[in-house]
Amino acid sequence: VSPKKLTGLASYEDLPVIPLPSLRELKFINDITLPKVGESAALELLETFCDGHGILRYQTERDFPAHAGTSTLSPHLRFGTVGIRRVWEKAIASEQLVRSEEEAAGITTWKQELAWREFYQHVLFHFPELETGAYRSQMRNFPWDDDEEKFTAWCEGRTGYPIVDGAMRQLNQTGWMHNRCRMIVASFLTKDLIINWQWGERYFMQKLLDGDLAANNGGWQWSASSGMDPKPLRIFNPASQARKYDPEGEYILRWLPELQGLTTAELLSGNIPPHQCKKRDYPLPIVDHNMQQQKFKKLYQDCKTS
Repeated sequence: VSPKKLTGLASYEDLPVIPLPSLRELKFINDITLPKVGESAALELLETFCDGHGILRYQTERDFPAHAGTSTLSPHLRFGTVGIRRVWEKAIASEQLVRSEEEAAGITTWKQELAWREFYQHVLFHFPELETGAYRSQMRNFPWDDDEEKFTAWCEGRTGYPIVDGAMRQLNQTGWMHNRCRMIVASFLTKDLIINWQWGERYFMQKLLDGDLAANNGGWQWSASSGMDPKPLRIFNPASQARKYDPEGEYILRWLPELQGLTTAELLSGNIPPHQCKKRDYPLPIVDHNMQQQKFKKLYQDCKTS
């Protein structure tokens, strides 16, 4: 029975002072330094990126996840601790630093990425139905594989594809993932595991510090061949992506330290000998990329003609 009246304490002085437990006391060991928050932190990042020549190297550095080649401003744009107009103005102001075509391309490419973000904001505004379904009508009844076991392996970074697993470990431990890796893991979920892009979209929103409904939805629909894209059927090969963008395996080893001691070729290809996988408690590949690629293409063509 609810009380008829709640009486407040006359004094708080006699209450015991109990300190909050630390993360370590709660058995939550986090060796990752989380990003600073607030407007001052956002402006510091913006200044460092644009005045410290990061923006000038953006075109050549942005796709390599082992390098500090991006601005990492996305969480601040997401929460509004810095505005898109201020960021755009800073990009334009950086043009006076340009000394080569390569540096000019860095600024142009970064501005294009900012424009992509705004594009997806407008897309969702004009097509709010994208929040719950595919843009392309032929993909609305696509026969996705509802394999929860494989989905869990993807979430936990246990697929047997090192570049995919390293990226998912980064996401789970830091709340952020390099953009190149976002494309790799999204393609893997939808084109290799043939699992509904909305599962991945939801998981990203649960984990990402910069999780933005419009940008996240647009990125996932782009990867799943269900969104606005003049070249919809795009399938990433995890091994070739690793060879091109993490050629020394530096990023992979940063997030999968248990794979230390393997050859670079094994790290990048994912062709790790079974006894080495067992020794390191690392899984064998849960699917064959070439087989799944062909399977997805057939399903996609069947949907187009049905």
